[in-house]
Amino acid sequence: MGYKKQSNIKSIILQVSIVLLIVVGYFTLDFNKIYQSLKGEVTYITQSKQCDLHKTSCTIKIQDGTEFTLNIEPKTIPLMEPLKFIIKSNNENLENLTLNIYATNMFMGEFNLPIKNLGNGNYEAIGTLPTCPVGDMEWNADIKIEKATENIGARFQFKTDI
Repeated sequence: MGYKKQSNIKSIILQVSIVLLIVVGYFTLDFNKIYQSLKGEVTYITQSKQCDLHKTSCTIKIQDGTEFTLNIEPKTIPLMEPLKFIIKSNNENLENLTLNIYATNMFMGEFNLPIKNLGNGNYEAIGTLPTCPVGDMEWNADIKIEKATENIGARFQFKTDI
């Protein structure tokens, strides 16, 4: 009889431990982060090296056929002044888009700018880039589309002076 009682206590301890692990996991694990990691990294299509955002707009067609044309105003792309990122797309119904801008040759922070849908495939984001005494900064401006099974996007590249 002592063996059966000891077995029941072990079973109860095991069940309580499992419940505690589930409860602790529920409150401490970031399930969205786990889900995003299962989808993998973002696969970006990068603009043609011949396209210079200081002179003209640049267009990228990503994996699902969505096109993004980016124009930055003013064309001089000054630092420490408001910039308008004008985006045109063949897809009029894109939602939850962000423009993630970051320097590639020095850490200057990341700037996640919300993109407003202006209608008819026109989108816009406004932001300011920081100045750096080193100068000749190289930047990426990433637009990401999250799909159920993958993340895809367009990567625009440009440079700024001091």
